[in-house]
Amino acid sequence: MYQVEDDDEAALAIAALPKEALPHFRELIRLLELQPWAGNALYRSKQDGQIRTHAFGQQAEGLVFYLIMEEERRVVVLRVLWAG
Repeated sequence: MYQVEDDDEAALAIAALPKEALPHFRELIRLLELQPWAGNALYRSKQDGQIRTHAFGQQAEGLVFYLIMEEERRVVVLRVLWAG
């Protein structure tokens, strides 16, 4: 299991998420605790890259950028976007 934490910028964005986004965001965090590599690589040319993205929301209205620190079994959420 991985420990998931937010950096300061991401924490502000998470606090600003609308109420309807929160269950989907929490579901994504549970996934990242177990399978962080399930997200897409940030750069197509570097498929094994540690910076990943993952959509969330009923219609994928949200996007999370995160860093996997495999040695420490940590995931740091770097940025959270919501278009809904």
